[in-house]
Amino acid sequence: MRILFVGNSHTYMNGLPYQVRELVNASAGCRECEAAMVTAGGQSLAWHAAEPGTQLSIACSRWDFVVLQQQTHPFAGYAQLAADYEGLRPHLEKSGAKLLLYVTWKRRDAPDGDQEVLDSAFARLARERAGRTVPVGAAWRRARERHPEIELYVPDGAHASPAGTYLAACVFFGVLTGKPPLGLPARISANGTVLAELPPEYAEALQRIAAEMRQGE
Repeated sequence: MRILFVGNSHTYMNGLPYQVRELVNASAGCRECEAAMVTAGGQSLAWHAAEPGTQLSIACSRWDFVVLQQQTHPFAGYAQLAADYEGLRPHLEKSGAKLLLYVTWKRRDAPDGDQEVLDSAFARLARERAGRTVPVGAAWRRARERHPEIELYVPDGAHASPAGTYLAACVFFGVLTGKPPLGLPARISANGTVLAELPPEYAEALQRIAAEMRQGE
């Protein structure tokens, strides 16, 4: 399983692609996972569509999945999301990779309805472009309701804490493998670097939330 992540700081924060890789590789019965990313802080998919490095990264390797993460703080709406995707579409179609749309979360101080706007826009694009969503923002909303003791944000109120990225990685695990993300390690490290180390009870709670997202609940 080879995955390319395309996005900005919501992709590279806490090494999300590598957390996903390590969780998949830690699970018995899963295909070996390789992950790479092309990211630039604060940039949109339109920027990536015009960036030769992104185009080459998509074209010059064989990927099973390409994950697209749009700029959502602020989010310019469905029309801009669809237009930005169109810039990447020829490269994605030529690659033959399956499309995954990474749905991120609203800012901590934003109205609750902002998450519904994000979820709806990405769901529409997935329907129209034969892709799948990875509903991380919906998982965050449920986790914040049920487990306010688990801080998903860093102090800026926009980016993910290690726990927030861990939850995202668990949602990705469910989508990519079709397996419930339960019983996964609470500590994730890559090449000696610790990417996440949660109390076991926190990890279990976030895994349960992610499993519900996988089931479309």
